[in-house]
Amino acid sequence: MKADLHIHTTYSDGVFSVKEVVKFAEKEGLTHISITDHDTLSGTLEALTMKTSLTIIPGIELSTYHQDESIHILGYFPKHANFSLLQNFLAEQQKKRYTRALQILERLANLGITLDINKISNVDSITRGTIAEMIIESGYNYTKQEIFDKFLGNHAPAYIPSTKFPTQEGINLLKSCGAIPVLAHPVNIKKTPIEEFIKMGVMGIEAIYPINKQEQTQEYIKLADKYNLIITAGSDFHQFNDYKHGDIGKTVLKRRRLEKFLKVLNER
Repeated sequence: MKADLHIHTTYSDGVFSVKEVVKFAEKEGLTHISITDHDTLSGTLEALTMKTSLTIIPGIELSTYHQDESIHILGYFPKHANFSLLQNFLAEQQKKRYTRALQILERLANLGITLDINKISNVDSITRGTIAEMIIESGYNYTKQEIFDKFLGNHAPAYIPSTKFPTQEGINLLKSCGAIPVLAHPVNIKKTPIEEFIKMGVMGIEAIYPINKQEQTQEYIKLADKYNLIITAGSDFHQFNDYKHGDIGKTVLKRRRLEKFLKVLNER
């Protein structure tokens, strides 16, 4: 058994459809996947309707904010979860993301990059990654990394935070829906000790992540074991050969770690 528990699709800022992602996962020999689009359940719910050899674990990546920093919380749901408790909140989040996208496009226009918001009107949850892909597809001669460095990265000229929703409230919301809240890519968190999120009630840490150095992975595993938290692993797949994320099926959870995750999930 092996699982990739952090995957994005065209419902947020992934390049591939749910159907394509499932085919890639099958080809990689995965047994379990979770589609965790930003602030939308549409991709994961579509995957649950598909005929596949994979076990689909419903998931989401919730955008929150703490100490002037974006904090992402992964939520994993048992199949009997009540998604309706979350849907109204997500609808509001998606509206805020759309408004933010308009503001980013206005700033980009002032920087000489003109884009048509209608080209991404079918995206449930518009992220900076969505806009970066849009810049490339519109013919501007930048790599994705250059776009983030010059325009969209934290503190760059067109940067606007995605949300001011507090991390503690995000964790509480996921738990109220029966989900397991997991701290996503802790390697990207710069301003807050991981223990602070553990005190807020996360039940797991995404300790195995593509851009980790080996000593960072060991540090997160040690921390999770110390506080009896689950460990998760995921590629954070958006597209192949992505400088910020991994390829699907290349960063996985296996054996006893996966068994523990599934046991905790089934007990929710």
